[in-house]
Amino acid sequence: MASDGRILRMFAIVSVSMVWLSCSPCEDSLRSKAISGDNRLVASFYERNCGATTDFVSMVNVQSTSDRFDGEQGTLLSVTGRYNISLEWAGPRKLVITCANCARNNIFRQVIVLGDVDVSYNLPSSR
Repeated sequence: MASDGRILRMFAIVSVSMVWLSCSPCEDSLRSKAISGDNRLVASFYERNCGATTDFVSMVNVQSTSDRFDGEQGTLLSVTGRYNISLEWAGPRKLVITCANCARNNIFRQVIVLGDVDVSYNLPSSR
């Protein structure tokens, strides 16, 4: 049978490890947002920075206006690098994302339908 001190040390090690593993090293910086015409959805453009050893990622997501911003939910667009992205609602459930200088080979997520939201993109034809 293990001593109480040993059990306590093991519990402390497991607890610290769980906290350390659950923390994300990434930081999201909101750049702009657009609210749908019916005020139910918000599209957000943000940059994700995961530290000096990785490049920035320009991202767009959509969420309910009643929800707190969460960069892990509703992701529509992810592009490696820093870009200027504009967002415009063409209807209550039609979002237009424009990135005139996005390099197509850096796009690693491009969603055209999420739930009842239709997404269209204005991107360069080739780069």
